[in-house]
Amino acid sequence: MDFTVNNQCGMPHIASHFHKNLIILSWVLAFLFTGTVLAQETKTIKGIVKDAAGEPLIGASVVQKDTNNGVLTDMDGNFTLTVPADATLSIAYMGYTTREINLAKRKKQGDLRITLSEDAQQLKEVVVTAMGIKKDTKRVGYAVSTINADELVKAGAPNFASAMYGKAPGVRITQTQGGSAGAVSINVRGLTSITGNNQPLIILDGVPIRNGGTGKSTDFAEFGNDGQIRSNGLVDINPEDIETISILKGASATALYGSEAANGAVVITSKRAKSGKLTVDFTAQVMANLPAYLPKVQTLYGPGTYNTAYSDYEKATGGFYQRTMNGQNYKSLRSTTQSFGPKYDGSDVLYWDGTVRAYLPLTDNPWKELFRTGWNQTYTLAISQGTENSSNRFSYTFMDEIPNALTGSFTKHNFKLTGSYKLAKPLNLEYSINYIVQNVKDRPQTSLNLYSGFGNMFSTFLDIPYLKQTYVTSLGYRNTFIGGNATLTPEESWAYDPSYVSGVNNMLWNMFHHHSDETENRLIGMIRPTWQITNWLSLRAQLSTDITDVKQTLEYESEQPNSLYDPSGSFQAINRRYDIVYGDVMLNFNYNINRFDIAATVGWTGRYENMNNIRVSTNGGLVTENWFDLNASRYTASSTLQRMELLKTGYMGTLSLGWDNYLFLELTGRQERSSTLKDQSFFYPSANLSFLFSEAFRMPAWWNYGKLRLSYGIVGNAPETYAANIVYEQGSDNDFTWNYVPSSLGNANIRPEKKYEYEIGLESKFFNNRLGIDVSYYNNRVKDQILSTPQPSSSGVKNMLMNVGEVANQGWDISLSATPILTRDFRWDLTANYGIYKNKVVKLADGVPYLEILNSGGSGVKIQAVEGQPMGDIYAQVPQVNENGEFLVSDNGLYLNQTELQKVGNINPAGVGGLFNSFSYKNIFLDFSIDFRIGGDVINEMNQYATAVGLTPESLKYRDTEHGGLSYYYPGGNNASGIPVKVDPSTTAGPNGEVIYHDGVILPGVVASTGEQNTRIIPAGYYYNSTYNWGTEAEQLTYRHSVFDNSYVKLRELTIGYQFPEKMISKFGLTRLSVSAFGRNLFYFYKALKNYDAESSTGTSWSSQAMVGGSTTATRSFGVSIRASF
Repeated sequence: MDFTVNNQCGMPHIASHFHKNLIILSWVLAFLFTGTVLAQETKTIKGIVKDAAGEPLIGASVVQKDTNNGVLTDMDGNFTLTVPADATLSIAYMGYTTREINLAKRKKQGDLRITLSEDAQQLKEVVVTAMGIKKDTKRVGYAVSTINADELVKAGAPNFASAMYGKAPGVRITQTQGGSAGAVSINVRGLTSITGNNQPLIILDGVPIRNGGTGKSTDFAEFGNDGQIRSNGLVDINPEDIETISILKGASATALYGSEAANGAVVITSKRAKSGKLTVDFTAQVMANLPAYLPKVQTLYGPGTYNTAYSDYEKATGGFYQRTMNGQNYKSLRSTTQSFGPKYDGSDVLYWDGTVRAYLPLTDNPWKELFRTGWNQTYTLAISQGTENSSNRFSYTFMDEIPNALTGSFTKHNFKLTGSYKLAKPLNLEYSINYIVQNVKDRPQTSLNLYSGFGNMFSTFLDIPYLKQTYVTSLGYRNTFIGGNATLTPEESWAYDPSYVSGVNNMLWNMFHHHSDETENRLIGMIRPTWQITNWLSLRAQLSTDITDVKQTLEYESEQPNSLYDPSGSFQAINRRYDIVYGDVMLNFNYNINRFDIAATVGWTGRYENMNNIRVSTNGGLVTENWFDLNASRYTASSTLQRMELLKTGYMGTLSLGWDNYLFLELTGRQERSSTLKDQSFFYPSANLSFLFSEAFRMPAWWNYGKLRLSYGIVGNAPETYAANIVYEQGSDNDFTWNYVPSSLGNANIRPEKKYEYEIGLESKFFNNRLGIDVSYYNNRVKDQILSTPQPSSSGVKNMLMNVGEVANQGWDISLSATPILTRDFRWDLTANYGIYKNKVVKLADGVPYLEILNSGGSGVKIQAVEGQPMGDIYAQVPQVNENGEFLVSDNGLYLNQTELQKVGNINPAGVGGLFNSFSYKNIFLDFSIDFRIGGDVINEMNQYATAVGLTPESLKYRDTEHGGLSYYYPGGNNASGIPVKVDPSTTAGPNGEVIYHDGVILPGVVASTGEQNTRIIPAGYYYNSTYNWGTEAEQLTYRHSVFDNSYVKLRELTIGYQFPEKMISKFGLTRLSVSAFGRNLFYFYKALKNYDAESSTGTSWSSQAMVGGSTTATRSFGVSIRASF
């Protein structure tokens, strides 16, 4: 797919052959949908289904194969079904072998008498657990959530994690707004570490792989800290290659991973070939990503300031400003980022480009001019074949994406080979190779990097399409205004500087003239031989690698001519490499003695990690304009090198005991060492119990399955590599270097954080599995929190790393599955889940009552961990109150702030969950998923600042009589220092002809100096600018206005499609064919956060997830797909 860029406006045009591809795909879909189904002869079949003992099977499923036409047997095992005369019936019942009967081949006519035999293997629902060990689910004594392949790929999710929204209880997903190249965070059961990692371990086909997150400088994803919306490791995994995902949540489930899995583990199993003939699967998907949930702005008032700064001309004209151009006076507007100017009235004003225009809003939302519709096309081809001795599956996926940002592109090639081979009767070899190569040009940048100061608070009287054409001069430099910076093209300069243009000018320059080209090559490989020594003893070994190599260049064009200014522009080259080599050896024992069975495993694991990050860059600008080379550096080029090495080894063992197929006990243990910690080892034990009371006792016929779970485990969270080091830091100048003791010291005796957790659970299935419920309660304490604690001045350092803190968590995971309706033609499946959790900071270091996690807004708002309080509390400036709870007001009419920050919220939701529905009628299917978040606050400084400058709809309050404003005048017309006098709204002038204003507000409260009720009128603009602003710009800043509830209910996915009957498509050599249309992030049923998207977080670390407004626009996606098998 090719794209061309119009240099004038920077808007993309999709190449013609992409249009052709889309048209061809549309014709194919139309042709397929209009296919006709020939009428067939039908007949009514009656019969009975029994077990081997002759007892009727109640609720057995009798279905016409490859359709939804089916019934359940009644209380006597009888059924009646109308089907085509040549149909094949499939008869199934839980715990029994499924039978198929071809009616056309029946020799004996009459009612069917069908006998099903028990199938012990079918009862073994297998789940993949820690260390890639597969277990029968009934033996598992801890909570595991499983997500199947179909749930990941139906609705066009850019990666597997984004497809998990609301699909597993207690699992929260957070995605940055960077499209397919943006990072995604997975959080399981809330926060466990105050300052460390809170993301789960990612396991692919039994081996751990690189992940990392954004918003944390030590993560591989964030090396460089260049303000771009970066990726993390898990998004490289292709959803089309995934068979199942198992989410291990509790400490008992993950204890075998030791210090890597205090936050749970996501275990991914890849698709493999099945026995049979050669199969070819093809998937094509085209998707449009529309900018959505843009910040809302008011369109009643334009640029200007409030009336305390009015000149006589502004007083007389209602806020308009006078300018002189070419000796002539014009009515114009102030140069300001504020939007407290005159109300739009259509009168003529001098615009900043030197023309006279009507004073009307030029856009209903300036943000929409800064984004485009993004496009994504993805194609997957998979070939698989399995025989008695071998199986192989090869897949190739190509993705091409144009982001919503006005520049950039993203392409990815994903190759995957999985297979197995029986080398000899007792020896089997499994292997997997995954190669990913991707290129990102001009990664989307965070809004905080694109804008500076209040430059993004541009008014609706801003002609952004015109600015796109004129922000750069004909010589390729940044444009300016007359009387501004010197320029070689003064005739192209703007008439005057309206101030709010500078922010958009900066953003457009950064978008179109700060270039990034990043290529990543990643190889994930695994080889796993298994020797079946006897039928009860086997030996398994595996070796894997995960190698990532990233090469990136950053080319920032020269924005000013070197002939007039010091050199500008820059060049950087970055090379990042991260290698993981993993291996393990396990001896597995499995033996049955009558009603007793025993299974055991002993083994060794090793993991080696090596990271190198090299960066070189020019210094002081480019002496030759736009020559992107280190030789163009004005001063000596700078370079940095970052290295990291880590080796972890461990011995592990498991012992599993079973009694009579209904009672199971498992014990596990891992002894671990790490090269980055002092010579010490750490032990992580666990135990879990599973009791199938439905097997132990005679249950009612409608209660098919029941299991109680109980588990306890200890698992770790390792400190960052080299965090324990005690080393000198280095300083230098032009002549020499020196070493000095750092202000923050490591600790050679530091230990991993340890989580102690117990869990109780219940699983039940009813009515032939048409209703199921899974409930878990968990309670954990994470001790030895790794914190940088203050030290006495006599120690020579300010802080030292110590194991001192403790965090407690508890909660419930609830999952419900049901098939409410099942008829011959119609089926409705429903899954609902909900996770409730709460935490508390039990202890910090002695003498440390709180720990600051995030400081923003000039220390006006902070996220803190406070001893005895929930983790993630938000503290902000709030008004003072008296003993009666009344606000205290200053003599200037504004609230007085308390000297100490007060708690105003908490970032953690009380719960998250989802609802998934699947409907099918004959061959038509409809799926949709809803996810929700209850509670949890965010810090939305963007909205606060926009309110401070009068841009948000909320800032209209008090601006005029219609919006509740009071009427007043300044005695003697002294706006700057006069005390306003309130008058009736009908008053046309003051006693001495003073101007009447209608934007007054009296803040309720008591004047601090007098104790009387406040009666001081202040202009609305003065109130907003003084209360919502930043730092020294505000007189009585109140940062509580930046904290908002972030509850929401969202329609995440919607898919509608058609599955073609096998008989129709078999004529064309097809075994499966489906077409569908889908949508993602469609709309909110409810959203507490005003003006912004509820998911516009700045990163994936737990604190940055609480910050809104740091990324590009959210998207609403629509697409079509076709899936075919041959």
